[in-house]
Parts: sequence; C-alpha cells; structure tokens
Amino acid sequence: MNKSQEVQNKRKFPRVSRNIDIEVSQLTFPLSDAVIKKESSLDIGVNGIRFTSSEPYEPQTVLNLKINIIGWEGFKKPFSKFIDLSSEAFLGAVGEVVWCNENAEGGGYELGVKFMNIYEDDYKALMRYVKIDSKT
Repeated sequence: MNKSQEVQNKRKFPRVSRNIDIEVSQLTFPLSDAVIKKESSLDIGVNGIRFTSSEPYEPQTVLNLKINIIGWEGFKKPFSKFIDLSSEAFLGAVGEVVWCNENAEGGGYELGVKFMNIYEDDYKALMRYVKIDSKT
C-alpha cells in the first residue's frame, strides 16, 4: 500500500481530487490589511482542503478561504432549480492550517487545512458535492 492509500484509509470522510481556484488570506486584525493569494486545490472534503501555496503557513494559522467550485451551488436544496449553475459564486470558509510541507517537486508548499466555520447551507451543499463526486 502506498502512502496516499494509507492517508486515504485513515480519513473518515471522502475527498475528491479537484483543481479548484481558491483565494486565501490570513485571518488577522485589522481585516483590511489581509493579503489575498490566488492558489489551487489538490483535493477537498467536507472537513477540509489540501492546496498548494506560494508561501508557507505555520500550523494553527487561521485562514479565510474563498473556494470557487464551479456549479457547487446546484447542490443546495431546495433552491438548486433556481440557481445559475455556471455562476461564479464561491464557497466561503474559515480554516486552520493543520500541516504545511515544502513541495517535493520543488517550488512552493502543500498545506492541509481543516474547516472551522462554514455556513450551514454551504456545508450541506459541500457534503452533497463530495458524496456524489466521490462515487464517480
């Protein structure tokens, strides 16, 4: 069993491998001083996200995340029939850095972030998205 299979077996919740655009800023005060970085995810699950970053973050750093999952709002019920699935709406979340490693292929870092706060409706839509997408 390789390392990625071992990690997958330890997870309680499935993740889907997706290259999703995200905007990341460190949650600091005052909020207006936060620098927004455009990054790309490697995978996402209901409890967190793994993404690449141009800079390292210390574990326990709190991040503000804007995750752009195209069409994810279609997983919101009962309103999904009325939502434009091609809209650019993002999933907003606050997350905590669990780990940060230098990218083995050089250049940049890979982070694991645990979601700490997501609106309830958004969380339920994310659960549906991950559940359906992990079966395909």
